[in-house]
Amino acid sequence: MSVVDVERVTNEPTPGKPLSEQPTKPSRFARITGYRADLIVFAGYLLFSGYLFGHLWMSPAGRRLAGSYADQNQGEWFLAVDTHNILGLHNPFFTDLQNASVGVNMMANTSILGLALPLLPITLLLGAPMSYVIGMTLALTGTAFGWYYLMRRDLHLSRFAAVLGGAFAAFAPPMISHANGHLNLISQFLIPFIVRLSLRLFRSQRPVRDGLWLGGLIVYQVFITEENLLMTALALAIFVVCYGFSVRSEIRAMIRPFLKGIAAALAISVPLLAFPLYEQFFGRQHYVGFGDMAYVVNGIEAFTAYSTGSLGNQGGPLLSFNWVEANAYFGWPLLILAVAITVWLWKDRLVRSTALVGAICAIFSLGSEPAVSAFKHPHPTLGVPGPWALFSRLPVFEAMNVGRLTFVTVVCLAVLLAVATDRVLEQTREAPAKKVRILFAAAMASALVPLFPLPLPAHGRQPVPAFFTSGTYKSYVAKNHTVVPVPPLMATGDVHALDWQVASDLAFRLPGGYFMGPVAPNNAPNNQPDPGPSTKLFAQIIKEGKPVKVTDQQKADIIAELRRWQADAVVAYRVPEVLPQLKESLDPVFGPGQQVDDVWMWDVRSLTRG
Repeated sequence: MSVVDVERVTNEPTPGKPLSEQPTKPSRFARITGYRADLIVFAGYLLFSGYLFGHLWMSPAGRRLAGSYADQNQGEWFLAVDTHNILGLHNPFFTDLQNASVGVNMMANTSILGLALPLLPITLLLGAPMSYVIGMTLALTGTAFGWYYLMRRDLHLSRFAAVLGGAFAAFAPPMISHANGHLNLISQFLIPFIVRLSLRLFRSQRPVRDGLWLGGLIVYQVFITEENLLMTALALAIFVVCYGFSVRSEIRAMIRPFLKGIAAALAISVPLLAFPLYEQFFGRQHYVGFGDMAYVVNGIEAFTAYSTGSLGNQGGPLLSFNWVEANAYFGWPLLILAVAITVWLWKDRLVRSTALVGAICAIFSLGSEPAVSAFKHPHPTLGVPGPWALFSRLPVFEAMNVGRLTFVTVVCLAVLLAVATDRVLEQTREAPAKKVRILFAAAMASALVPLFPLPLPAHGRQPVPAFFTSGTYKSYVAKNHTVVPVPPLMATGDVHALDWQVASDLAFRLPGGYFMGPVAPNNAPNNQPDPGPSTKLFAQIIKEGKPVKVTDQQKADIIAELRRWQADAVVAYRVPEVLPQLKESLDPVFGPGQQVDDVWMWDVRSLTRG
């Protein structure tokens, strides 16, 4: 049963053709040959993914992606904490290892539990950094293969066309951009199978079985990232509407199996997701909406430019909000080619519907107030609201970073390119057809060669202090008590303390952190808690480079805060330029600091355990 009733090829009997001309079931030999070819395709995608992360593979524990900001540290921390929670039979939806004494709602964050589970043996034996780079590599590989599989098995495209489509779906500029750190977002390998099962329900002869499989995939996808699932649902809804206009006479027959399948999907997914989603939206440290954090939109110019990580703009300036949010950057040639393919194959229901979905999601990605450039400040808008303004205040949709809807556009472009390639390859070898092939190959080269991704740059990361790697910290910090890092652990500042914690097998807690949590007064979300008196003091000394005379009230507030944290040690690392100022400011508060191994430490147990 095809995912959609493609006019050009289908597994269903073709009216008007004798049975001898109908597609036949492939022989066992053909199936074995096909499996081997699929393995070769998978290996090719894997090698290309390895090429992209080659700089990180050189030393997973000693290097970090240059464009990841703090996201790589956070991703490795999630893998380590999820492993810790699974093996220790702890609550996987909440932890107090960050934001000491208050904790972090893991379901309300990108905790990637669904990835940590299969990667658990690697995390346990080889460490979170190795698990992270393996996860990143397999994420792109699996995404490419998933879309290849759908195009080959359900759209019945030639292998070459399906390989091309799968490669574009996984290695297009928006995906490469997010590969700088967003393990959750590039892990789209379940999405093709969710799409094929969702669409199959309309024509399924076994809707309950297909619905149960769909429900299981939805549950697992929730534990990878809900954002991709929400975008998929939106894209499928648009596709069904667009495609439905072409099959209006068949809609009534499609409704019954679809409703049966959806009921089966809900029957398995609702019970399994009820508690996790309750924890996310109503549990400890949940937040309300997404507020100002839903800041990612695209400017119009983002669609015609080339990404800095591609051949077309290697070494050029950064054209987006940051390295991880280059969400379009397709270039003029590809956009022109996509329009030409759409016009050429407009009568094909699949092509027509896919093109409309891709275009609508691209327009949505401009946000509620479209602008030519969304990353120049101030950026004047076009003065007219965009279509997304109709959805931006609705529940759930308000939490979307709509600039990432170009993930949908990427897949739609991949399908258009693959279908067009398949059509051209089907042409006869007569002279006019050969000229068409040459012209099409030239157009494809001009569109795709500039988008060819370069290896993601990586550089050396700050080493974990020997104070932690040697186990010296155990003499000063009790199990599950708190280490207070200097500089303070802040999303907008230094997050290397997360690496200290991971390298120490999560033996202690940390105050503050890098996560999404509620802040006063209305539980609005932010990626770090409001700073307390200790954080403010440390940040002030480091920023100004001057000692601070701490008042008696400040000292009392700081000690009270350290007691709430159950802090045992304040640890400063790699701050030689302000160490004298830190000592002059902190010694009167905590007592004389001392150098232990390669850190400067204030033992505060006498203050916090009294």
